[in-house]
Amino acid sequence: MIGAVASRLLAALALTGVASQSLEFTQQYLQRLGGAADALGEVVERFDEQARAGGLERGEAIDRLTRNPDDFVAGQGRQMGQTIAEAEAIEARYIQLRETAPILRPVVFLQNPDWDIAERAFEDYRPALPVTMDGVVLTLIGFALGWMLGSMGHGAVRLDKKRREKRRLKRLEALKRPVADASDEKRPVAEPIDSRGASHDIL
Repeated sequence: MIGAVASRLLAALALTGVASQSLEFTQQYLQRLGGAADALGEVVERFDEQARAGGLERGEAIDRLTRNPDDFVAGQGRQMGQTIAEAEAIEARYIQLRETAPILRPVVFLQNPDWDIAERAFEDYRPALPVTMDGVVLTLIGFALGWMLGSMGHGAVRLDKKRREKRRLKRLEALKRPVADASDEKRPVAEPIDSRGASHDIL
């Protein structure tokens, strides 16, 4: 009984810690994501201004750069194309996460994360107590899920022990059966007494 409660409690506390901190982490990740989106957006905007000053659209400007016979200039064009693609991807992630309810942001983060930004956010992350209603609800959900998972894990362990004990008992019974059969074979069998022969001998 104590083992069952302890396993459930440990799992509940572990998942409670993860759930309670996930909301604060995604908030800090969102801030970093927004900062990266702004920084890359400024780079793309300056490029667009230069392209418009030359009478070119963004795609035309990149195409002209990448087709330049000078390898350095062509490399700048390819780099700019990658920067634009990265800026668009980060902006899309930022908008998606910002428009999601705070309590669901950890789930959305796991579906489409930017691991580079997440790693930097984790390096500077400092644990914080959940003070918002969303944080409290998420913490309670984590505790309930942890308790349930701990119960399932303990039940699986108990079931496995019962199966192993049953297999052990079957092996012991199989070992005892040949010994019992052998003892029956060695037991002497009493010979039947011929009553008629005995009476003739007497006469």
